[in-house]
Amino acid sequence: MSARFSIIELPTTRWREARALRLHALQTDPSAFASSYADELAFADEVWLARADSAERRAGNMTLFAELAGELVGMAGASWSQREKIQHVANIYGVYVHPDRRGQGIASQLMTRLLDELARLPQIKKISLQVNSESAAAVALYEKLGFATVGIARGELFVGGRYYDLLYMERPPSVPTSGRGEDGTRQKH
Repeated sequence: MSARFSIIELPTTRWREARALRLHALQTDPSAFASSYADELAFADEVWLARADSAERRAGNMTLFAELAGELVGMAGASWSQREKIQHVANIYGVYVHPDRRGQGIASQLMTRLLDELARLPQIKKISLQVNSESAAAVALYEKLGFATVGIARGELFVGGRYYDLLYMERPPSVPTSGRGEDGTRQKH
């Protein structure tokens, strides 16, 4: 039996926890992200604080976290532009679950909640993401959630002396399915 987790949004005051999880993700799964551990480790605290503040205010982005017993174990984010020609597109990024917590439905719950939240934004007409073509579990999850591959960028990511292809996937926003945490209650901390 898996432990219960909550899907939450973090207040800006918890930015250090978000930073620690993001840096762990970049170290653990470097081929899953366009950014590198070294790049983001070099960010000043002000950059991390600004990211957290922007997400909390939903100023062009949002980040959801999976929390278990007070510890962040997963995350998923989305951003959208205020520019007129592309303000209808949301881009999903930074989907990650700690390796010790995989296989418990956390990524599915994070993504479902994120898609529900994006569906509530009237300007969003399309949701897109990019994923390493070799990340079979991630690709399968995105397909299960209605994403379709619309393109392949060959050799787009260079990690550890190797090139990886990225799949470009998209889907329209759907009608919100729940907007609630796994236990049925609205989750915002």
